[in-house]
Parts: sequence; structure tokens; C-alpha cells
Amino acid sequence: MPTVHIRLPILSIVYLFALTVLVGAAVRAQESCSVTPALGIPAASNIFSAQQERDLGDVEAAWVESIYQVVHEDALTSHLNRVASRILSQFPPEQARVRVILIDAPEANSFSVAPERIYITRKMVAMLNNDDELAGLLGHELGHILMHENAIIVSQLFHQILGVNAVGDRKDISEKLRRMLDSFDRDNTSLRRAAQIIERQEGIRQYEADRVALYAAAAAGFSPQAYVELFDRSAGTHGGSGSVLTDFFGATTSNLRRLREIKKTLRQLPPPCREIVPAPSAEFLTWQAAVVSYPDLARR
Repeated sequence: MPTVHIRLPILSIVYLFALTVLVGAAVRAQESCSVTPALGIPAASNIFSAQQERDLGDVEAAWVESIYQVVHEDALTSHLNRVASRILSQFPPEQARVRVILIDAPEANSFSVAPERIYITRKMVAMLNNDDELAGLLGHELGHILMHENAIIVSQLFHQILGVNAVGDRKDISEKLRRMLDSFDRDNTSLRRAAQIIERQEGIRQYEADRVALYAAAAAGFSPQAYVELFDRSAGTHGGSGSVLTDFFGATTSNLRRLREIKKTLRQLPPPCREIVPAPSAEFLTWQAAVVSYPDLARR
């Protein structure tokens, strides 16, 4: 993918100064909030070995980065990965070797390309209010990665669309992905079937990823309440989570139901964790402003 390199040394100096404040606050928060973000992985068929899953991620990452512009600016990406490292530190090292990549895209979005990459768009950064929301967002994506969601979905797609139940090396995986995409171009039925598989599998794991977001953020010293606020704002649920009445009449949307579960999970956390107040730090605001004002790569 084409890239633009612009050095912002002043930002690096500001970040180094602000980091000492950030780390100190995290230590104080973790002294009073003690939880373990255990992962409950739904059972599903996965034809990929650990190495094959990495190969799959490499192939998909190459496609993503041929579509979206990657921001190769250390002063901007280091903040993302610093927050991510605090979330990752709550899990065994072998479970989480993930880096966060900042991209330029027309929508506010974040997504994972398993098992080692999380992408977040500049517009998503602009939507955040603080590092606590960023931590929850990264925790959610990490939850999808730790559940091997991408490999499970591709396993089912290969089985249903191509009749394939095994894969080889990276070249073989790439060729099978290309065959599957070609089949979508030729047959809308295959595309609809793939969409159903993706939607079903993502729905199964969405609640668990939300739970990981809350527990991992709290364990790392961030406010889990911030993730609730971020979801509510981005989903447009306006604090509502449905009721027995809306359930009875089938008027409870998936987002309302999901917010209900997120709030339920939040209530299960110890009071000291729920009492951490989300607030923007000077470092976050400086970094966010730099990301938002970064040159528009799309126009280049």
C-alpha cells in the first residue's frame, strides 16, 4: 500500500512526558481493581493450525493494506500499541502477540485480522473520548482474535463454498481465498450464503468479545464504564437496552439486546472496577488531535 512518511518529533517529546503520568495513574487504579479476564471460547470447527492461521492473517493483511492507506508514523501508532500492550499484558504471552495498525478510511471502524493485527481507522480515533474507550475497543477486538474467529469463519466458508476441509501453505491459502472470492463474483447465492455464515459466527462471539473488553480494560486499570458509553454512542441506543415488553413484541433490536448484556457484565465486576472514572488525559487529547489533523492520505 502507498504510504506517506511525515515526522512529528514534537509529538514524541510530549508523549514521553505524558507517559509517566499515564503509567502512574494505571498503577493506582490496578491497586483497587483486581479481576482476571478469563476467556470462554465457543466450540467451533477450525481447519487452520497455528502457523496456517498466521499465514491466513498475512494474506488478509496484504489485501487490507492494498485497499486502505496505512499511517506509518511512529509518534501516532506508538500510543495505540502502548494502550494495547496494557490490555495484552492481562493474558498469557503465547495468547496475544498483537500489534495495532492505524489506517485511513472513510468510516469510523476497527477490526481484527487474526491472529496478530488490529486495524483502527483515523475516524474511529476521532470518535473516541478517552484512552479508556480506546482500551475497551482494543479489548473487544482482542477478544475476537483470542477466539480465533477469523480462522473459524474462513474454515466454514471454505467448507460451504469450496467443499474444502484442509489447507496447506500460505500460497495454497491465498489461492483458495481467491477462488472463493471469484465464486462470489459468479454466483450471488454463494455470496448470500457467505454473508449468513459471517453474520451468524460474529453474532455468536460478539457477546464474549464485549465481556473480554470490559474485564481486560478493568484489569489493566482503565474504566470499563467507558466501553459501555462508547458502544451506546456508536450504536445510537441512547442508553436503552429494551425491556420485557419490547422483547415480547419483537421490538428489541440486536444493539439494544447487546447493550443490555454489556451492562449486565459491567454489574458483575467488583465495585472498585466500576468506580474507575473515564477521563481524557492530556496525552490522549494531544495524540487524538495529531491523528485527526494528519494529512489526508486518501487525497494523495
